[in-house]
Amino acid sequence: MRGRKPRLLQLALNDKWLLQQLARSQTRPWYQVQHARIVLAIAAGERVQTVASQLQCDPSTIWRVCRRYEQAGMVAVVERTQRAGCPLWISPPATGANCSTGLS
Repeated sequence: MRGRKPRLLQLALNDKWLLQQLARSQTRPWYQVQHARIVLAIAAGERVQTVASQLQCDPSTIWRVCRRYEQAGMVAVVERTQRAGCPLWISPPATGANCSTGLS
């Protein structure tokens, strides 16, 4: 097979069972399920390109999730990361003496 050998990802002893539960979950948020599947696949020795095509995501997502798991463990899989750009919520309209509320 061409390309570099995949960088091995070592799972903590207690994390494998938790990751398997997350990967099979139908009630958890999608990003948690996807991150768990990514970490399990890379730890099993699959190549980044293969995992990216199976999960229909960018290879940089695979690298980012794996590096975050190495640094922070299960917290990196479960927590949502801050995104660059606009916040996910819309701030309420300003109110004041000279401002009307609501949409025009």
